[in-house]
Parts: sequence; structure tokens; C-alpha cells
Amino acid sequence: MAKALLGYSTGSDPRVIYRLSAENRILRQRVADLEDMTLRLQTENDALAALATESVDEAVARDDSLART
Repeated sequence: MAKALLGYSTGSDPRVIYRLSAENRILRQRVADLEDMTLRLQTENDALAALATESVDEAVARDDSLART
């Protein structure tokens, strides 16, 4: 896409090419940062979901043992 933008919207003005290249680098870094954040949040969510499942299982087991006594 960057090549298409550079080829389409610029002539041979090096300032425009430099600006678009810089914006492209910034956007690529932002995408990488968001991908990292997504992975981190997915890992956090999986851990919290596992913890919640364990808590529910423990509560059910406790209620079952109280009901039998």
C-alpha cells in the first residue's frame, strides 16, 4: 500500500516522499504496538477466565459438601 501511495500521490518531490515514508513507519509501529497489546490482553483475559472458572468450581464443590452434611 505504501508503494501505491508513494507512486500515486507524489511526483519526485523528496519532501513528500520523506513525509509519507515517516508516516508509514509511524503507522507500522502503531500496528505492531496494538498487536502486542492485543496479545497481552488475550493472555490476561485467559488467565482471568481460568481463575473465574476455578472459583466457580470451588464454590459449587463447597455448596455440595455443605448440602450433604
